[in-house]
Amino acid sequence: MVGDVMIGEHDLTVEELTEQLLDTRERIAQLRDHERMLVGEIHATATQRKTETRFGVVEVSKRRNRRWDHDELVRHLTRVAMDRREVDPATGELLSRPTWEVVTEALIDCAGIGYWRIGKLKDYGLDPDEFAETTSDTQTVQVR
Repeated sequence: MVGDVMIGEHDLTVEELTEQLLDTRERIAQLRDHERMLVGEIHATATQRKTETRFGVVEVSKRRNRRWDHDELVRHLTRVAMDRREVDPATGELLSRPTWEVVTEALIDCAGIGYWRIGKLKDYGLDPDEFAETTSDTQTVQVR
């Protein structure tokens, strides 16, 4: 039920549960800020890439955040893949493979695809469940 009626196994109302959820999210945000500060301090303090501590080896590194021009990169990669010539090492003969195969291989080699657009796959008549194993369903709550 909704409103002030007690629900769930903790005998709390949706109002009370929502308050606790928002408080928890605020604490998590504060902890993330604190974590960022500590990471920055470790980077500023570490004199080497790897430092032995009583907690184990601490390794510092930097990661770049890139904003990819995906469309342009795919066009260029496709062109390069189509122009690539493969030679049979045993005979020295120039190998000929279908263009789609060469381009597909280049994309798989170079693109670490982390997700697929479910709606777009369905637009192409593909069932996403045929190509993925669902390991869990995640429940979400949005408070706006």
